[in-house]
Amino acid sequence: MAALAALWLASAAAADPDFFQYWGDGKAEISSYRVIQPRYGENRPGYGVMIFVTEDLHRDTFVKVESSGVPQNDRVYTLKLNNVLKFNTGIYDYSVMSSVFSAVNGPDHAFELCKISLTAQEWCGQVFEEVLLRGGHLEGYLNSYFEKEGRQQYQLAAPTDFESEDHLLIRIRELKGPWLAPGEERQLVLLPSLWSFRVKHQERSTVPARLVKGEVAHYTGGGQTLAACSWTLEAGGITKTFWVETEYPHRILGWEDSQGGRGELLVTVREPYWQLNHNADAGWRQRLQIP
Repeated sequence: MAALAALWLASAAAADPDFFQYWGDGKAEISSYRVIQPRYGENRPGYGVMIFVTEDLHRDTFVKVESSGVPQNDRVYTLKLNNVLKFNTGIYDYSVMSSVFSAVNGPDHAFELCKISLTAQEWCGQVFEEVLLRGGHLEGYLNSYFEKEGRQQYQLAAPTDFESEDHLLIRIRELKGPWLAPGEERQLVLLPSLWSFRVKHQERSTVPARLVKGEVAHYTGGGQTLAACSWTLEAGGITKTFWVETEYPHRILGWEDSQGGRGELLVTVREPYWQLNHNADAGWRQRLQIP
């Protein structure tokens, strides 16, 4: 098995294109997922969409640069993940999106978290939260409909072994070269996903965590079997496992957790989705198998 894993890793690495050449083509990668989301003690069927695309942020504000007059030195080239989750609870629905911005300049393997944000809407109200990574600490801003949360600001340390659970969805894809070797594990100081704080109504804090990259194996899901590596995260009494495709661009094929949540890749397309906003473009949703 080890020899097979080494062979697959070597062939995958040899085939990996230059990051900037692949991701700088003006298109977004859009992947749809069939999702089971636990909520209120029951498993809820739903769907998810992960959109990966590169864009510039302003170095000082971490806001997207849209004007041509901003100097290059004031820009940070990032890979953005918009992670969409939709599901129903009885009569009413949840609409959740987490956004992660990761700087991709620097060493081949490096991704550096810049910003995370969360929006969550359901029929009771809505929540917006933003976390910025600045100078070795996290600056958090929460604006919530709910009285016990209200408006808050918080600050947390981000030591050298810090990682964000939301950001791991970028890291484990290893889009600029291997981060961990198969079988390697790493101890982390982890900021759990902003969505997990939202569900549990917990005070924001980091927790110790253990991340393990598995050996190359076969993953079956979405009607196909593909070579993949598993990534297992243990934190706060919860275990989550993600399967990442061995072949570039190392898509996230699926996940499951010890609380009953899971997801399975349906379809991936690469398109400039912001241009597909006419009624005639609704067929793309059918192609992605989402409502």
